[in-house]
Amino acid sequence: MANSPSPVDPSSRCATSHQVPISTPFPVATGPQVHVLANGLTVLVHEDDRFPLISIRLFVRAGSTHEAPEQSGISHLLEHMVFKGTTRRAQGQAAADIETLGGELNAATGFDATMYIMDLPAEHWAMGLDVIQDMIFNACFDPEELESERQVILAEMDQGDDDPHRRIFKSVQEHIWAGTPYARPIIGVPETVRSITRDDLAAYVRSRYQPGNMVLVLCGNVRAEEVLEQARGLFGHLTNHGERHFVRCPAPLMSAHNVAQDATEGVSRECVPRVSAPHIAIHQGPWQKAHFFLALPIPGLRDVHSVGLDVLAHMLGGDRTSLLYRKFKYEQGIVDTISASATTLDEAGMLSIQAQLDPANIEALWAGLTDVLAGLAPESFSPEALNRAKLNMEDSLFQAKETLSGMASKLGYFQFHELSFEAERIYLHMIKNMDPEQLRDVIRAHVRTDGLVCSIFTPALEALAAESLRDTLTRKWPSRSIEVATAPHAGLHQPEIIHLAPGRTLVLLPDASLPYMGLTMCWNGGDLLLADQDQGLSELTARIWTKGTRSKNAVQVQDFLADRSARVAAGAGLEQCYLNIHFPARFSPEMLSFFAELLQEPAWLPEELARAKQEQCAAIVRTEDSPVGLALRNTFPFLFSGHPYGFQRSGAPDVVTAFTREQVISFWDRQKDRPWVLAACGDLDRDALLSMAESLARRDVMAAPTPRSPHWGEEQKLSLQLQDRNQTHILMVFPLPGLGSEQTPGLNLLREVLAGQSGMLFRELRDVRGLAYSVTALLWQETLAGFLAFYIGTSPDNEEAAIHGFQDVVRGLSDHGLPETDLDRAKNLLWGDYQRGRQRLIARAHEAAENLSRGFTLDHSLGMIEQAQKTTPQDITALVREYLRWDQAYLIKVRP
Repeated sequence: MANSPSPVDPSSRCATSHQVPISTPFPVATGPQVHVLANGLTVLVHEDDRFPLISIRLFVRAGSTHEAPEQSGISHLLEHMVFKGTTRRAQGQAAADIETLGGELNAATGFDATMYIMDLPAEHWAMGLDVIQDMIFNACFDPEELESERQVILAEMDQGDDDPHRRIFKSVQEHIWAGTPYARPIIGVPETVRSITRDDLAAYVRSRYQPGNMVLVLCGNVRAEEVLEQARGLFGHLTNHGERHFVRCPAPLMSAHNVAQDATEGVSRECVPRVSAPHIAIHQGPWQKAHFFLALPIPGLRDVHSVGLDVLAHMLGGDRTSLLYRKFKYEQGIVDTISASATTLDEAGMLSIQAQLDPANIEALWAGLTDVLAGLAPESFSPEALNRAKLNMEDSLFQAKETLSGMASKLGYFQFHELSFEAERIYLHMIKNMDPEQLRDVIRAHVRTDGLVCSIFTPALEALAAESLRDTLTRKWPSRSIEVATAPHAGLHQPEIIHLAPGRTLVLLPDASLPYMGLTMCWNGGDLLLADQDQGLSELTARIWTKGTRSKNAVQVQDFLADRSARVAAGAGLEQCYLNIHFPARFSPEMLSFFAELLQEPAWLPEELARAKQEQCAAIVRTEDSPVGLALRNTFPFLFSGHPYGFQRSGAPDVVTAFTREQVISFWDRQKDRPWVLAACGDLDRDALLSMAESLARRDVMAAPTPRSPHWGEEQKLSLQLQDRNQTHILMVFPLPGLGSEQTPGLNLLREVLAGQSGMLFRELRDVRGLAYSVTALLWQETLAGFLAFYIGTSPDNEEAAIHGFQDVVRGLSDHGLPETDLDRAKNLLWGDYQRGRQRLIARAHEAAENLSRGFTLDHSLGMIEQAQKTTPQDITALVREYLRWDQAYLIKVRP
């Protein structure tokens, strides 16, 4: 383990400083370049040398809306099958080739498109394009693999039915978009998925995967002319055929606004479902909380009102300053969560309001919400709300540029769906010029009961009548007639570590490529400061910490942050406590002052404590309503009973409810003077940061808590039950040493060997045996203990087969060793995961603060990866034999 930085004399006001040579300045990024090949394929290249990475996206106009009803789900099934082998690559080899290079390969199917996603080291971009082209256009569609993947998707459907969030969306979707392809689930239905053949898949590729239907995007350290040459070689032979290669949804959904407009203009739309009376449905099920989903039909993304609807949704429920959050969460306290969003697809959309709450509060929410919507007008919002929404929407688009992955997805979205990446500039212009009168037109046209759909999931035996809700809606919200109406790049400088005093360290990581700053302060402490009866207190303290200061109550804090497009988050872990803040650099003086006030004068307001306790108890219920959440919540107490590692991080609801303000303050008093590291990354004001850090460093330092060695539990099997679910969820846990172990680099490699689409667990248990949709490996380590866990979600009939599959994988590694190719893949994945994970400013700040607070060096994470590169297959085999021992494993099951 590396030595901790040496302290200086606490009586001295002169700080020591040294430069840390880790990285070099990055060159300037150039703008996007769009080229259309002779066959109609659009290629967008954005040269950006900030990171040694490349992000590739291929958008294809092959979503669920392009399917015939009898082939519902074929787009999603095809997306799965292209990973199953080509004429050049064996089953799973496409993902393996990319992961072996340290990259990631994935795909996603939506309503309007399928997107292929690849992130990898920049030097291998050509291989990335080769893999994408090969997996799609040379796919084998092996009959056995097709049948295996069909079963995986059917299991995925079962898994979705266990999730109330997916089920409630599905129940709304089929009504609000009735009569259109958008009403069908993207994943399809069992009957159609079972009937799709190999020939169907091949025909679908020929029909939909035409060059005129595709946009290829590359963003990163690459040159456009080289990309174009490669793209022509790989995709130039493809041709368009048929009368129309650009196909939109055959039955666009219309809102009342569109129907009226078409009537005025004499437009005939035979496929368009007319607006209908409100539909309200109540579904009882095995839920501990009520789930609420109200939706209004709106037009697609190219409608004149689409931007206004985005703004309206943000003002209604986009953040903690929004109208609905303030009213129903903060003031009335009748919901656990509430949000609003505008989903605008190519040819349809919905304005939705979602909430989770206690069943007893449904009628109160319904009555209040209908009052709000019935009287909604620009005047319903605070004077600052519109400007705040505009600022934060602009900011969210801008922040996509922080990572290459975000940049590629954003540019590709606008180029593909809006037909030009320049559409972003138009979108931003429309946001900036949105005014109350435009907002009024949007509300008049779209916030109406015509076509309203509301679905409510309640626990079984909860008495609630849809007719009663419908009467309230009619009385409070009668139908009304239809009314129609770039900055210079300053580069990077060297990181700097400044030792202010013993246990007080400032880290500066300059990066002026974006005008933002991320700031993290990390303390030793967390759950190590708690007694057994105080489980959940550190998390509760973190929840309330940012909800008020000496000069600002919670509402004023929310407004202050929203007006500066800033974000703040606090957290407490097993051994550490942290505070993160991220903001545009132009607000640095105000934000640094606010950061210092949060540290020195938090308010711990009684009313916020009551809300925080309610939120934490609701979060516990949500966690235990999920099979995986229930398993993980019980894992640590089962493994480490009587030790802080075994604490239930959120506590128990009755204990949390009983916590007092005095207990919160007492915990904070024990935490705040522990050793800390403050790390700042971004466009920095060094003098201001140093001045603030010096003022914070004047308090005396309390010793860091020392964790005692944990004892592993004697019982090795835990069986839990979650009724009325479809699948069994299994965790197989193997004890490991803690973070400081010399084995940690190898153990990280072992996890990479086992996890991922081309990892051994996935290949054997999903691809070969077809036992599950979800299977992976998880690695957890703290200072004095860790574990490697195998996870699978499978049908109850396959429990024993899944466990035997785990045993066979371990036995194979132990008896036959690890192929060199698998080890190379794991090494490259470690490097790629590290580089991708640290693109965001706040991620780099947090990494630096955590490493130094644990006593590691600033470049500890990178050093671990470099050390892992020296690992041999024999080293991995030795780790398997030492740690993956079945007689020492713990088995945790959550059964339906």
